[in-house]
Amino acid sequence: MAKRLLLIAAAFCILAFAHQPAGADDLWDELLPSGQYYTLLDPEGEVLVETGRRIYLEDQYLTSDNRLYEVVEVDEEKNTVRTELVGEIELRVTPWSELRRELGLAVIEAADPETKGSIAIYHTHNAESYVPTDGTDSIYGKGGIHHVGSAFAEALREQGITVHYSETLHLPHDRGAYRRSRETVLELIAKEPDAIFDVHRDAAPSSAYAIQLEDQWMTSIQFVVGRQNQNLGVNRKYAESLKKLADDLYPGLVKGIFFGRGNYNQDLSPLSLLLEVGAHTNSRGAAERGASLFAEVVDYYFYGPEAEAGRRSQGSAAWRSVFGLIIFAAAGTAAFYVVNAGGFAAALERLKAAFRLRNR
Repeated sequence: MAKRLLLIAAAFCILAFAHQPAGADDLWDELLPSGQYYTLLDPEGEVLVETGRRIYLEDQYLTSDNRLYEVVEVDEEKNTVRTELVGEIELRVTPWSELRRELGLAVIEAADPETKGSIAIYHTHNAESYVPTDGTDSIYGKGGIHHVGSAFAEALREQGITVHYSETLHLPHDRGAYRRSRETVLELIAKEPDAIFDVHRDAAPSSAYAIQLEDQWMTSIQFVVGRQNQNLGVNRKYAESLKKLADDLYPGLVKGIFFGRGNYNQDLSPLSLLLEVGAHTNSRGAAERGASLFAEVVDYYFYGPEAEAGRRSQGSAAWRSVFGLIIFAAAGTAAFYVVNAGGFAAALERLKAAFRLRNR
């Protein structure tokens, strides 16, 4: 019964998404042309971060030393961004079980305390590559980013975690890629992972991500959280928790958190995060090492000694967990659809038209 309802919710999400207006793709216009990047400046003109991700007013950036800045001016000609300091943020680790309770999802003690859950990985931008290793910044098909995803997946498996790694292609690398990867996210949600990671690489100078940890050169990682997302509150706590834990275990591994316009499909899953693993100017090997080290942070957060039990067992409690995920997937897509359709009435008419077409 639970699986049937999950399939029904997924079908609704796919149907609604397939009929969204063309203008909805504006939410995904998040990258600058190849080779270009923005430079975010603090109020004194010092460089905060360099990124190929498109910047908009009211976007925010949490730096490596946990100072939060908000974008107040974007110079499109010079690709520079002026910010104002919001304040210094004292991060805390919010246990994932606490986040699940906040979402109304069940948290159950595992029958076997040694059992770990599962993590899902995919790539919205499959073609992303690393110039020093791949010879180009983009390979049509499975680019260098897939090697980084594979390294991340293998490192998680070495920790005893089950990994659902989707290498489904969402080509081309354009504004519609997130719309196409949305179906992949729904397929992964059906596998009931504890978290979902969309693995990318940034476009920036190599120095923006290069870091030496554990006597090895590797790339740092930047988190991206979508601001247009009904799960923003939980996503924010989740991202800040992972950064806090990474700061404690491997200082500098997580360079910051970008809170940007769009939702990056995070409206479908409350524990979903976009990772920027290095930039196109870094070597792929350095990115693989950074992703592999981050796997230890993920393992510690979800299954470490201080993590509260969150494994789902059989029975009514597990049913509540599945049902909760169904509600979030369906509600998230419904909200997305209604907003982009122009209101409830327009959304209802579009759905009626869709069903009439399907029944012809």
